[in-house]
Amino acid sequence: MAILYGVLRGRPDRFTREDNIASPHLQIRVLEDTGQPWRIAVNVESNTGSDVAFWVVDPLAGHPLLASLPGRAQGFTALAGNAGQALDFVKAPLFDFARGRVLPPSGGASADDLQDLLALFLDQCKAAGGEIFAFGAKFEQNLHKPIDIEFGNTDGLHGIHDIHMNQGNVGPHAGDNGIFHDGGLILAFPDRLMGLFVGFQSQCVPTDAAGNAAAGALSIERILTGVSTPPPLSTVYLERALVNPDGPDPGLETVVLGNLATAPQTLTHWRLLDKNGRVTLIDATVAPGASLIVALDGSGVQLGNDGGNLILLDASGAQVDVVTYTAADAASPGLYVRFRR
Repeated sequence: MAILYGVLRGRPDRFTREDNIASPHLQIRVLEDTGQPWRIAVNVESNTGSDVAFWVVDPLAGHPLLASLPGRAQGFTALAGNAGQALDFVKAPLFDFARGRVLPPSGGASADDLQDLLALFLDQCKAAGGEIFAFGAKFEQNLHKPIDIEFGNTDGLHGIHDIHMNQGNVGPHAGDNGIFHDGGLILAFPDRLMGLFVGFQSQCVPTDAAGNAAAGALSIERILTGVSTPPPLSTVYLERALVNPDGPDPGLETVVLGNLATAPQTLTHWRLLDKNGRVTLIDATVAPGASLIVALDGSGVQLGNDGGNLILLDASGAQVDVVTYTAADAASPGLYVRFRR
């Protein structure tokens, strides 16, 4: 689905709960320094009535996207679809899906529902003089909602929604699937960043190159309840890379694959992808418990020194492994970057 995807930067001002309505949202008002108000609509329940899953990452660190935040202008900025600018929960991970939690949208007491939890973090961020970065889809038409009048969004266009995972949908919402346009909130406190991410329990992971549920994908609900476990990962994984070699990068960069198995693993028609979608083909055998150096000749995958991600695909196109690295990781020339897990 074509959307105007990007990030909204502003200072949290106030929020309004929506209780006991179909498809409720927590409505957040943020302000630019000029006083321009914006509305952020965060889903706290699916339109089927099921509770949403959420992930709190505090502190949020070690991701290439974060380096771009200080330079963002206030208001809305459209983003390119790559790991250095946009959110993708599968192809540039920020959290472990199995660590998610579920809360109802509304409750009868204090601090017992998802809106209470989000409001707590928003209040803390405001009290600390922090900022909010909301990733999602910009409003492209005026729906004449009363909340916009209340928030001062008089043209109905100063707002952002789809603040949730936007891939892995099956059924009626499969047309919304895509890569590098997941939604989420990043709260910038004076001393750290906090990530608040939401997904629908019906959405499935892993996803394919188009953001659709891959073969054997499991719903988030099944993963969180422990009914099923994700399919086993390949024993071959992304181990490290020489991102910033001594001398000119082309022809000297390398990626190292590891093999956890006690048997050799033959890789036929496997592919390695970088943050810009460039591809390096891999046809090789990795010895038991050994490492394989994949030399990059500059015509395929390239490892930018400003950070990025790497995706390893098997012959069927299934995502076998994915890693991210930052500019700080690549800052020292002549040293391999060991990927974090």
